[in-house]
Amino acid sequence: MHEKLSKILTELRSYLETLYHERLVQIILYGSQARGDARPDSDIDVLIVLREPVDFAAEIERTSYFLTELCLKYNVLVTCAFVESERFQHENGGFFRNVRREGIAI
Repeated sequence: MHEKLSKILTELRSYLETLYHERLVQIILYGSQARGDARPDSDIDVLIVLREPVDFAAEIERTSYFLTELCLKYNVLVTCAFVESERFQHENGGFFRNVRREGIAI
């Protein structure tokens, strides 16, 4: 993992731990950055696994300002998806299967 990516993920993790406290189950880097085949213009894909029912629109609204600032600071697109812990553990759709197989917990 290169230094810029490491800094971004450290800042993101710190923010999410402060925001969600005990609701935060796991943060997973997935996609090209996790596979190691990212290009210089690749985005950073992150899955945020939370306890309790997740209101996706509310979570996006809650994190959008921070994520925008992070993107501007590092000149890279950081995209976050949110999922309930139970769903992530038990659903076998392609997306979740790929994240479980290729993802890197941060």
